[in-house]
Amino acid sequence: MRSHWDFFKESDTSMGVFYPLHYVLAAFETDARAHEVRMQFLAAGFAADNVAAVDGPFLVGTLESLEGSGLVERAKQAVVRFVGTEMGYIEDDRKTAARGAGFLFVYTPDEDSTQRAIELLRRTHPIYARRYNAAGIHRISYPRQSVL
Repeated sequence: MRSHWDFFKESDTSMGVFYPLHYVLAAFETDARAHEVRMQFLAAGFAADNVAAVDGPFLVGTLESLEGSGLVERAKQAVVRFVGTEMGYIEDDRKTAARGAGFLFVYTPDEDSTQRAIELLRRTHPIYARRYNAAGIHRISYPRQSVL
């Protein structure tokens, strides 16, 4: 899989699938709302190079795209599809992006920054939010699947 974006400080793939390690990803109703929330994170002391807002087409068409994957990456992606974890989140992102959503990334390399981000997100009411950990994906806030 190709390199996605130089914003990411750590790996952005696992098993050939988009997996930005130590990042929180939150979805908001619009791109403008994601940018507003980014400003709230900056006002709360998060560094500008640790917080970014992106539109839906960039998330699903560039960051989560599987296009250009090699044979080994496609084999790994097949395993991920079988297990049904990351690919389900990518599908949620596609559906949400298709409705015009914007997305926020926050780099949270430690427990303190993670907890600060979670507290801020609770006040901003994202559609959903999750954090990519070394041991799996932590759902910070997620609606029932039928809502997506």
